[in-house]
Amino acid sequence: MNSALASATRSRDEIVDAIRNLMPADWARLRKVAHRYSFGRPIEPDDLLQEGFLRALDSRKCPKHVDVVKFLAEAMRSIAHGEAEKAEYRLTLVSIDKTGDEQNQALDHKDPDPNSEETMVSEQDAALIRTALLALFDDDAIARDIVEGTMEDLSAEELRELTGLDKTAYDSKRRFIRRTIDKAYPEGWKP
Repeated sequence: MNSALASATRSRDEIVDAIRNLMPADWARLRKVAHRYSFGRPIEPDDLLQEGFLRALDSRKCPKHVDVVKFLAEAMRSIAHGEAEKAEYRLTLVSIDKTGDEQNQALDHKDPDPNSEETMVSEQDAALIRTALLALFDDDAIARDIVEGTMEDLSAEELRELTGLDKTAYDSKRRFIRRTIDKAYPEGWKP
């Protein structure tokens, strides 16, 4: 295709004529596309279809070599993606009832970052869990090494190399570890 044909776009009137002359199969295809791209997104299929028409007529450029149905389908995909991104970054506003003199006081919001006391408690809890889990395997050095290595974020390959186990023996030892922990803490960790 030459560059002149690639850069040529349809006029607004050409797009209007193409939309007016859509066949029933084209309408069915566009409705199907609208349903597909609106699924799980904050826009209804009919609204997406209408927004696709609106943008095709007002702000989008349809190259002459592109089928109008394909152009409209791609416009809907782009619109749906944009709506999903907007919803992802939209702030959630929560209504707060104000009464009496509280209107003049600043709201005290909890800082999302843990303070030093919360960090210390979290570290103490982690140490308790570590000690308790390792104690389950005092009589099995290989299992203890695997548990400790897992806590240190070592990969399965690194743990197999560390323990000298092949894949089958390693998988078997992991099942043993999981069953031992599940038996010791059937309802999860409770200090």
